[in-house]
Amino acid sequence: LETAPELPAETLAKLCYSQMFSGCSELTTAPTLPAETLASFCYQGMFSGCTALETAPELPAETLAECCYQEMFRDCSALSSVTMLATDVSAEMCLQDWLNGAGTNVQEGKIHTLTLNNQEVRNKIIYYLPEGWSVRCKY
Repeated sequence: LETAPELPAETLAKLCYSQMFSGCSELTTAPTLPAETLASFCYQGMFSGCTALETAPELPAETLAECCYQEMFRDCSALSSVTMLATDVSAEMCLQDWLNGAGTNVQEGKIHTLTLNNQEVRNKIIYYLPEGWSVRCKY
């Protein structure tokens, strides 16, 4: 699988996309993820091990749910950018290991960029960021 199908849901159910593309090492293009209402574990491990994925889909949800992004991009070694626009990141383990192993094969000298909504969110999630990722805030 190189290109994922459309996933148009705007309100998600518990575990709905969990592990959906996990291990798809040929996936180069992720689907748009328009959901703004998340549920527990909804995207957990969704792209883990997608070693050819370079750019993550924009994550527009403002409020994160329990474990919703847990391991979402784990071991996506070619990943170089993620945009996560949440303003409420207080849900339990919502970002646990979400970028572990991400970007490890990105060309040397290329910057790994995480775009966040604001500085307040950055301060809350800084401990969830692996080495080598820079943070940019939209506001």
